[in-house]
Amino acid sequence: MSFTRKASKSLRFISLLAIASLAMTGCAGASSTAGNQAPSASPEPVMIAAPLTGVKYEEGSEQANALKSPAVTCKIDNSYDARPQQGLNQTDTVFVEMVEGGLTRLVATWHSSKPEAVGPVRSIRPMDPDIISPYGGIVCYSGGQLAFVKLMQQTQVFNASETSEQGKGTFSRTKERIAPHNVIVNVSKLAANHPELAAPQNMFDFAASAQKASAALSASSPDVTSFAVSYPSALSEWTWSPTTVSANGDAGAWVRNQDKEKHTDSLTGEQIRATNVIVMQVQIDRSYADHKYGNVPKSVLVSSGKATVFTGGRMIEGTWQKSSQTSRIIFTDASGAAIEIAPGNTWIELMPNAPEGKLTIKSTPRVASPSATPNK
Repeated sequence: MSFTRKASKSLRFISLLAIASLAMTGCAGASSTAGNQAPSASPEPVMIAAPLTGVKYEEGSEQANALKSPAVTCKIDNSYDARPQQGLNQTDTVFVEMVEGGLTRLVATWHSSKPEAVGPVRSIRPMDPDIISPYGGIVCYSGGQLAFVKLMQQTQVFNASETSEQGKGTFSRTKERIAPHNVIVNVSKLAANHPELAAPQNMFDFAASAQKASAALSASSPDVTSFAVSYPSALSEWTWSPTTVSANGDAGAWVRNQDKEKHTDSLTGEQIRATNVIVMQVQIDRSYADHKYGNVPKSVLVSSGKATVFTGGRMIEGTWQKSSQTSRIIFTDASGAAIEIAPGNTWIELMPNAPEGKLTIKSTPRVASPSATPNK
């Protein structure tokens, strides 16, 4: 019995040693495995695309957070006495529209960036509700004919004018210019006053980069050195500058002349630049009468027509279509596919149909790259 008890104790002791040994081996193995594991990769940052430019910003960044605020669209004077204007190089989009006398005025929208002083701000025109409604947000203007103001007020866009309660504290008159070319508005403050307003919808079809834009990928797209848009009493000229840095930091931009003079931004002294320029050929409705200036031309936008899109030193022809006041303008190529433009700011020239308007383009056929030459 004594021997049996001793043997039993010995067996239990050996078993315990074996278990302890296995446990230690397991721990060592686990420790070794953990030590050999590669560190987990950091997750890719979530990027947010600006709806009016297609430029992407990292989620949570100051730039991305700014995109949550409403867009602010202002009527900007483009007469000789109004130039150089303030803040045009910080716009996301600008429409050039023909007004009385064949002159032009600008419909400028700020969203990605909102300066504290832009202008000179001028009055509303009959086509402005069709241009501005898709952006939503805020429209600011100095005034206008009552009939035209009512057309703008009937939209869903928040109206802020110089003399209205809605514009109080955001408009001012600069002493550096003579009236009526001296009305300035604080776009940053105006947007901050209305956080309840929604951000704008996507307005264009954007490619991933300028190299992947429709004009760049089209084999038939020529290289464009410059082009000019003629109005009855105004001239817009655009020249491709591969060395000019665009608004989003990329190399290459279209630079602008107005009436044969360099068009500049008074805030920086730099020439006006655009990543994309779109020329829309539009019908003019002259049924809107003005007691002082006669008939006020209205660019008809709830319609369709020919479009020429300039991106990255190249061009592509297509059509534009707008189905309602609140819908955005759709641009398509000859096959009916959406024309994709480069990420960046865009200017749209609303050129009257001939004979009032004329588009002159200086271009050369694209030279095929050696890699594209077929093997013999």
